[in-house]
Parts: sequence; structure tokens; C-alpha cells
Amino acid sequence: MQVFRIALRLIRNSWPLFAIYVLALSAMGMVMGTSVGGSVPSDEAYQQESPRAAVIDRDGSEVSQALEAFVRSESTYVELEDSTYALQDAAARDVASYVLVIPEGWGEDMLAAAREGTDAPALETIVSYSGADGTLMDERVRGWAQELYALAAASDAPASDLISWLGDVQPSGVEVSRAEPEEAEVPTDYLVYVQFATYPLFGGIAAIVSQGLASLRDPDVRRRLGASSVSDGSFRCQTGMAIGFCGVLVWALNGALGFMVYRDALAGVSMGAVLLIQMALLALALVGTGFGFLLWQLGVSHEVAHAVANIASMVLTFLAGTWVSIDQMGPAIESIARLTPGYWCVQGIVRVYEAPRITLDVAADVAACAGVTALFAVAVVSVALALGRVRDREAA
Repeated sequence: MQVFRIALRLIRNSWPLFAIYVLALSAMGMVMGTSVGGSVPSDEAYQQESPRAAVIDRDGSEVSQALEAFVRSESTYVELEDSTYALQDAAARDVASYVLVIPEGWGEDMLAAAREGTDAPALETIVSYSGADGTLMDERVRGWAQELYALAAASDAPASDLISWLGDVQPSGVEVSRAEPEEAEVPTDYLVYVQFATYPLFGGIAAIVSQGLASLRDPDVRRRLGASSVSDGSFRCQTGMAIGFCGVLVWALNGALGFMVYRDALAGVSMGAVLLIQMALLALALVGTGFGFLLWQLGVSHEVAHAVANIASMVLTFLAGTWVSIDQMGPAIESIARLTPGYWCVQGIVRVYEAPRITLDVAADVAACAGVTALFAVAVVSVALALGRVRDREAA
């Protein structure tokens, strides 16, 4: 095991690469996970978000006053002056996410239009661009107006009766309760961390393997070992063991860092869920190891190895959906992503995250994704071995 021991010393001396590609990139994943946030505590009460709304009633009719009362009941009401400057200022400073302006004569025109079968008069609105709550409030106001139109079209009752009937049919609220999952959910911040781990587990391992063990390619080292009792077959076998050990070591360090940082959040999570996630990551680590072995066989320079490893990692993580969800990229990009190992690794992780509990079906799906990922490793290693044999024949 002479070659393997030399390789271990080379790995130990490559601590700057481990610091950059394992510690620094893992820390970056933790920062990204922390910025997203963890799971909602099960004892946290549900709080309904109310939009900030204002009403400018230029009509003053019984119908318009009822509409204003409806807006007040469904929002956090903001008092606003009826002036051009006040409306422009409210829009510029986002004072209210929804401003309703009821034109003069709107109430009478609404009832008349309903009974004559003509189009309902329009309402003037200012909807904030900064969120969807203003748009949702606008839909509720239009729904109120449409119900009033339908009641007025079906009855000649006075406005007071129509408003009273409308209040009876309006929903008074919805009771909300939190459905507890059968097992504790995988925290969102940990999900982000393991998704970002695809970068160090692919590019990091590739750079460490190709450069950390580069001395084993040195002709002087090969001649020195050739003069000893180490045969070519033993050298290849021990080198392969060292490269595999390097990849597993990076995977283990990344996983251990995740456990240390998120141990409290993972306390209630099924161990099976964590193990399935790590199985998917291990499969990708094997691909990174194979890619590093390929670069090692090619004997590329230090600069080229780091450039290729990082560029390949950025492309792989993008197509895997680490930066932007793959569902938002369109079918063409998803079709391309399916041809990369990162996609299948992240799909396995997401399958665990979305599962209400870990079952044999979930485990089988994750194992299938990990198996597809591992096939990429087999393909890359096969190419690297073929290149190695070609180089050996040329050297001979």
C-alpha cells in the first residue's frame, strides 16, 4: 500500500484546497440556507395578512358607503385625502397597496345598469406593484360589485335591502388550522444547503483530485515506484483507491458540517430522510470523483483544472435547479437538464423534501435518482480509463 500511503500524505498536504472547496463553499451554502429561513414552528399561530387599502368616496350614496365599509372590514384601512397630490404620493411611497376611487353617481348608475341590463359603471383603482395583496383586494371588490349587480338585476328592492342581503351572502371568514405532517419536515434551510452542496461535491472534488494528487503523475515518481516492487496494476489500483477515498472524504466532511449546523432543526426529522438525501449526494460525489479522475488522467495544468471544475460546476448546479427552480425554466431547458447528473441528484433530494413521510416508494424513487446519477460516474470513469490506456500505449 505504498502508493496509497503517499496519496494520503498528498491529500493531507492539500488542506488549502479543502478549505476553499469544502469549508468556504459549504459556509456559502449555509448563508444561503439561513437567508431563506427554516420551517415554520408547529405551535406558531396562523395570521392573516391584510392589504393596506384606502377609499376615496366621491359618490356618498348608500351603495358607495356600503362598499367603503366592505373595504374597511377586509383590509388595514388607510386614511387618504381626496387630492391629486395625495394619490400620487400614496402611489410613489406605497402608502396603500390598494386605493379605490368611487366616482360620483356610481351607486345610482350601478343599480340602474343592473335593472336595464347594461354594463356596470367602472370603478377607479390604484393597485401597488410591490405585491399581490392589492390585486387580490381588487378582485374581492369587483366580486362584491358583481354580487350587488346580480341582486339588483333580480329584484326591484331598495338599495338598503340589497346591501343587507349582500351582507348575508358575503363569507364571514374561513377557519384555518395547520395540518401536522406525519413526520417532521426537512427544514427549508437544510434543503438549500444540500442543494448548494452539489457545487463542492462536483467541482470541489474534481479540483482536489486532479490537483491534490497531481504528483502521482510525475514521471520521476512513476519511475521511482517502478524501480520498487509496485507493479503497474497495483499502482493503478492504489491510485483509484486514493481518488475514491478523496471523494468520499469531501462528501463526509460536507455532510458532517451540515449535521453540526442544522442538528437542532434536524432533531425531529426521520433519520431515513437524512440518509436518503445523503445517498443522493454520495452518488453525485462519485460523479465529481470520476470527473476529477478524468482531469487527472489528462494531466491538465493547475489553472485549467480549477477553471474547468468551477465552470462545469456552475453549469451543473444551474441545470440542477440550485439557483432557479427547474420548473421555471421551460420544457427545453428541463430536457437538457435531464442529461446532467445534478438534475437527478436534486430531484431525489426534492422527492424526500416533498414527501409527507418516508415510505418504500419514496426510498425507491430516491434510489432510482441516485442510480441514474451513479451511471454518469460510470460513464466518466470509463472515458478516463480509456484515455489512460491510450496514454500508456503512447508512452510505451
